[in-house]
Amino acid sequence: MNNCPKCKKTPPEGALFCPFCGRRLGIRKRRAKARGNSTGCAYWDPSRHYWVAQVVDGYRDLPEDMKDPENKKQRIPIKKTKGGFKRKEDALAYCATLKASSKKPEIYTLSQIWDAWEPWYSPRVDPSTMAGYRAAYAYFKDLHNIKISEISANDLQSCMDACPRGKRTHQNMKVVAGLLWKYARDQHLVAQVESENLYTGKGRSKKREALTDIEVEKIRQAIGSIRYAEYIYCLCYLGYRPGELLELRKDQVLEHEGRLFLVEGKKTDAGRNRTVPVHQKIDRFVRARLWVPGTDLLFPQYTFGKASKEHPIPLFTGFKQMSDNYFREGVFKPAMASLGIAEGKVPYGARHTFSNKLKGATGADIDKARLMGHSDYTFTQTAYQTTEMDDLVSVMDSVK
Repeated sequence: MNNCPKCKKTPPEGALFCPFCGRRLGIRKRRAKARGNSTGCAYWDPSRHYWVAQVVDGYRDLPEDMKDPENKKQRIPIKKTKGGFKRKEDALAYCATLKASSKKPEIYTLSQIWDAWEPWYSPRVDPSTMAGYRAAYAYFKDLHNIKISEISANDLQSCMDACPRGKRTHQNMKVVAGLLWKYARDQHLVAQVESENLYTGKGRSKKREALTDIEVEKIRQAIGSIRYAEYIYCLCYLGYRPGELLELRKDQVLEHEGRLFLVEGKKTDAGRNRTVPVHQKIDRFVRARLWVPGTDLLFPQYTFGKASKEHPIPLFTGFKQMSDNYFREGVFKPAMASLGIAEGKVPYGARHTFSNKLKGATGADIDKARLMGHSDYTFTQTAYQTTEMDDLVSVMDSVK
């Protein structure tokens, strides 16, 4: 007879229990495990009077100030629950469904995070805002193929320091990093947001130089010889942001008593539905755009097929909306180079050109602000007869 495993004394032969400590002798049969590990559990919620299904959805690291060097368990389980069950059996059965919905998406690298985040977030903001985010994201190209969990704040800061653009782009880079890291955190791919302390650079904003009157005249003379020159010229007399100009449609051009008006505005609530009378210097160019068949865009991009032996000159294939990047890199910069205009000018400078022209125009400041899209002004067809509309026309006609 073996000794009792608890008190180590020798019990009588054939005894089922130890007479000294009461320990049961012999082989103890283990009860079969009801549920396997990580399959979830159920518990009763006494305050709501129903059963709750619960699974572990992952783990997150403890904050640095809460970590204990002597404790090996430095992670906190992230639990996912679903209540409302009348019976425990129903709650346990639902754990499998809850576990299946908790699987992490196979997203790891920064570029994969962007590809998943962009279509989800872009409907929430204006296209011009999203275009700025895309441009800012491009400056993180050295990190695109690295796992987001391995990218540190120093890596992000290095990309920002290497970016040659102005402070506005640096600010957008910080915003984009924050949005991507928050999205990844919600997917339990990272424990914290790395962009909170990024430095955008004090006073590093680059002033967008306006086009001078001489340069605007060079652009006018180039219409017909340089493709899209009329786009740039119209931009100088409308005050639109480049993205707003490229989104204009023909049905936004209205005519009253022989005068054309553009109704547009997308940047901010202050700029929505603003009305811009078409300046007399660009009236004929806008009217000509209305008669271009095959597109409802006012300032579209012409598309062409690839050149071949049979067709050495690419054939025209149709129209599409021009992107901000193509307008800047494929239209504006080549046109400025062809006309001998100094480097450093950007399409947004045409808006500053219009702003400078407004300074010398006669009229109230509030009317000038409306033309720039900096105040709330709702335009309807009945508003043509108002003195406010007459004031806008008067200001536009005094622009030289």
